[in-house]
Amino acid sequence: MINFYHRFLPNIAATLNPLYGALKSSKPRQELVWSQEMKQALLNGRTALANAAMLVHPCTDCPLALTSDASDVAVDAVLEQFNKGHWQPLSFFNRQLRKAEIKFSAFDRELLGVYMAIRHFRFMLEGRNFTIYTDHKPLVHAMAKTTELWSARQQRHLSAISEFSTDIAHVSGKNNIDADCLSRSRTTNVVFLGIDHIAMARAQAASIDQQAYKTAFTCLEITNTRLNEQGPELVCDVSTGRPRPIVPPDCRRRLFDVVHNLSHPGVKAIDKMVVDKFVWHGMRNQISRWVKECHHCQSSKIQNHTKAPLEHFSVPEKRFSHIDIDIVGPLPFSSGFTYLLTIIDRNTRWPEAIPLRGITTPK
Repeated sequence: MINFYHRFLPNIAATLNPLYGALKSSKPRQELVWSQEMKQALLNGRTALANAAMLVHPCTDCPLALTSDASDVAVDAVLEQFNKGHWQPLSFFNRQLRKAEIKFSAFDRELLGVYMAIRHFRFMLEGRNFTIYTDHKPLVHAMAKTTELWSARQQRHLSAISEFSTDIAHVSGKNNIDADCLSRSRTTNVVFLGIDHIAMARAQAASIDQQAYKTAFTCLEITNTRLNEQGPELVCDVSTGRPRPIVPPDCRRRLFDVVHNLSHPGVKAIDKMVVDKFVWHGMRNQISRWVKECHHCQSSKIQNHTKAPLEHFSVPEKRFSHIDIDIVGPLPFSSGFTYLLTIIDRNTRWPEAIPLRGITTPK
């Protein structure tokens, strides 16, 4: 069977060669001349990447494969089907490791990756035959070992995996491209995408609050640094081990919109995303207020589930002292009527049904 990972981006080096050549220069900071050939190379590379990772509709008759990988910071997996002579991706999975999970051994992290992937894709794997691919060879023989004593956590994970499949195969790490890239996704700072660092540097220079950060008695370590070699110098906090730009007031709402509009996360999720990468005084309160004011979040998310308390209704003592009313419909069209107004007396159980042409009232 042809493995999808052997064909992830075929001949991509030749496709992007014009871009690589443009980066080779003996003079630092030389002006880049953008050519039509370089533009076409960028478009071809983007198309190849999109086609390689484009999801397809599942086919119930096609063989399935689940490929998992784990790094020091995350676990991931890709679920594929073999159709029309090659592997097609159905879905991707990625999750960062918690503090306790980072301390796991390599075997335990790889086992955890398979376990989490199966639990995530359970609705697609249950009742289907599929092969589990991993680049960690000791995991291939885990199901067959009987002499070595497993820990309680390993036993639980192996038992849960065996309920779905015991067919585990090895794939070399250099061919496990998709899963390997996902498992190292934490190193990619996607939050900085869409942020104009030059405009932020100008706003910092024009802001009167920047000097207050340098003289204030806080745990922040303020310094001027560059986020990349060609970027401008920004006033950043380096107390966490990596630079966090201090966002001036004029750029705060713009930054929040860029991050929040990616997937409209909740208060806790976006608070963590922004606090890990940026800093300013009172940022948590501002972020919380902006999330609650988001029109899209209010219209599509249920914030509070209101449950009406149970009421006690006394037994009616005379007829028509307590009646129940409801509207039934829409019903099949009959003589111009599509709804019924139903009325029932709780004392005598006498029912009444009044036909209605509609249930709207004039404004």
